[in-house]
Amino acid sequence: MNKNALTVLRIGLAAVFLANGLTAFFMPEEFSDLLSGSFVSLLIPLPIATMVFLIGVHDTLMCILMLCNVAKKYVFGWAIIWLIGVMIVIAEPLDILEHVGFLTMAIALWINAVPNFRGIASLMR
Repeated sequence: MNKNALTVLRIGLAAVFLANGLTAFFMPEEFSDLLSGSFVSLLIPLPIATMVFLIGVHDTLMCILMLCNVAKKYVFGWAIIWLIGVMIVIAEPLDILEHVGFLTMAIALWINAVPNFRGIASLMR
């Protein structure tokens, strides 16, 4: 894939994570409402406010790592796992559809970051 196209994807995905990080810090009720009605609040023994703060830190850090273009294989691999988790937690069809776009960006960036990637079948060997 063209290096410029990958840079555009990387900046776009970083912006998504930054937007979510800033939302967690400046509009925490957006996440509090989502988490309080979710199974996540039952699995993680932390106050909702603490979880929201940690989400803000996580997403901001992910943005920085993406913009710095470091540890790409791990950063984009983790972004894939994180976005799938977000899609499970939100459980709203249209919101899931929106996140599929972000997920495909992360997958494309991860595929480019993994040396000698030859498709899903090569991961199974």
